[in-house]
Amino acid sequence: MRRILAVFLLWAATVIPQTSQAAVAALSGHAPLRAASLYAGGEHVGGGEQRVELYLLDGNFFVLRQIAAPRGKKAVTRDMTGFWRQVEEGALLQLTNRHGLALSLNIGGSGNLYGDFFPAPDGFPHSLALKKSPFRKPSFSVMGRLDRIAGRAALTDSATGRVFAPAEGEALAALPGKDSLFVDAVILPAKNGCAVQRIRSFSTRFPSQAGSAPTDGDFAARVAGEVWLLPSLPGLPAASCVFSERGKGQGALEVTGPGLRLTADYVLRGPGLTFSVRKEDARMLEACGAEVLPRMLASVRSWSLEGGALTLTSADGQSFLLEKAAPDRRAGSGRAAAPKGYKR
Repeated sequence: MRRILAVFLLWAATVIPQTSQAAVAALSGHAPLRAASLYAGGEHVGGGEQRVELYLLDGNFFVLRQIAAPRGKKAVTRDMTGFWRQVEEGALLQLTNRHGLALSLNIGGSGNLYGDFFPAPDGFPHSLALKKSPFRKPSFSVMGRLDRIAGRAALTDSATGRVFAPAEGEALAALPGKDSLFVDAVILPAKNGCAVQRIRSFSTRFPSQAGSAPTDGDFAARVAGEVWLLPSLPGLPAASCVFSERGKGQGALEVTGPGLRLTADYVLRGPGLTFSVRKEDARMLEACGAEVLPRMLASVRSWSLEGGALTLTSADGQSFLLEKAAPDRRAGSGRAAAPKGYKR
């Protein structure tokens, strides 16, 4: 399939032992981007400087730092967090979060990133090229919910839902009471949790539900009934996926492709999503060499929508995307359209 994601192929390498990193790079249009990477660039404007730093971290988590330093004035720094995905055969880097960010960066042949950014508060975009730079672990600001239970603290980033636990640091000692708080904090991520370096502000009142975790109703309204495209993998042809409701919080997934047809049940609990495949269907798929499909479905634990794509995340934090089929890719009879390049 021509429009599916290098990130899916990277995820598949963890599911299918015989799929190597070299094979992943060969199957995508560009080499896969990697976590623990920093891209930076800037320009001088009116005697001042505008700079952008993009940190790609583990779990497809990113920090986008935009710095505006007008001449003779104090620099203004803004941090944004979200999820990064490499899409369109690896040609684009997609940055999204729950607050509505949807930014696509072109990946050049030399590995540079090109896109429009808003480092200055004037609201005007600036086209910048970001080049690979020596990586350093960043400290950055996040806003989210701080929960404190039995002497332990956890910080949930409102832009992504990522939980940093435990959250530790002397800065926490100055906070009042033991109730949950909404905080604006500067943190340094660690292997398990984060160090809270500074609390910039806090409140006992929480903002609206904008940016909150998805719900069962969101899935029914935005996912069910649509045609989603699944890429081809070793032992698995490209296929189409359709989710349908069977009742509140449950339904079925139909996967259709050349010589392939499977119906799996699913159960929803907000952002949680699990699949079950009947044993006889799993044995049939194994007999025809497509055992990777039930294995992939069994690993899924949650879902989210990122830039119009459906993200399915496994128990170990790995994830893959399904892209929504364009209207001309859907079958008029109501059956899932076969992916381009394949015949029924």
